[in-house]
Formats: sequence, C-alpha cells, structure tokens
Amino acid sequence: MEINFSTDRPGRHGQMSMSCFGFGFGFGLGVKVRRLLYDRSPSTVPSPLSREYGAFAPRVPFKDLRAAILALGHTIELDEHSASGDMDCYRVSASPARIHVVADPDPYGSGDPDPDGHQRGDVWSIDVW
Repeated sequence: MEINFSTDRPGRHGQMSMSCFGFGFGFGLGVKVRRLLYDRSPSTVPSPLSREYGAFAPRVPFKDLRAAILALGHTIELDEHSASGDMDCYRVSASPARIHVVADPDPYGSGDPDPDGHQRGDVWSIDVW
C-alpha cells in the first residue's frame, strides 16, 4: 500500500500534506499488488493482515477480483483513456478506484514472457484516491 505525500501548499509553512500527484486531489492511496510476486520479505504484507487472512498469493488474477466486485453489485468498465499497450485500466462503478491489469507481460519485446513472472490478466495495481 502506498500513500503519497507532497511538500507544503502555499500558506502552510513547514507542513507536509498528502497529495495524489497530478490529479488535483489532496490524497492518494494505491495497492501495489505487483510487489507480492517478487518481494517475499515479511514486511511486504503487514503482520496483522497476514495473521487475519493468512498467506497472500503472489498473483491476483483479474478474473477473480472482477467476480468478487460484480458479486457486490458493482460494474466494471474498461477505461480506454487510461489503458496503454501493456496495461489495461478498469473503472469500478460508484467508485474512483482504477484497476490496472497486465495486458502484455513482455511490453519491450525482450523475449519470451517469464513463466514465473507476471502474466496477462494479472492485477498490477489498484488506485483508490
């Protein structure tokens, strides 16, 4: 999980404020799911979460997350303005959340995709701001 901070706004000397850079909001929060695959250190998932929910899987298939969100009565739409050649971006209804999903696991064409790396359809990150 990441929270973005920026330096002081005019008139608030010596203070830090939370900010979602470039979006004009005062707060930015993201869940960087991609880190679960490569960083297996105990600090990656806070121990209270591990105790409550057990071990976290190294990947999150978008189809599973999508099914859970749809079961809650929300809809999910492709956000074509935020998608790129290597990532798809989806919007969740009645929410500012954006889900980034791997569309091309080898975006630079450096070779065959790593079978132990990210795969097409893996959730890369979730932005909630």
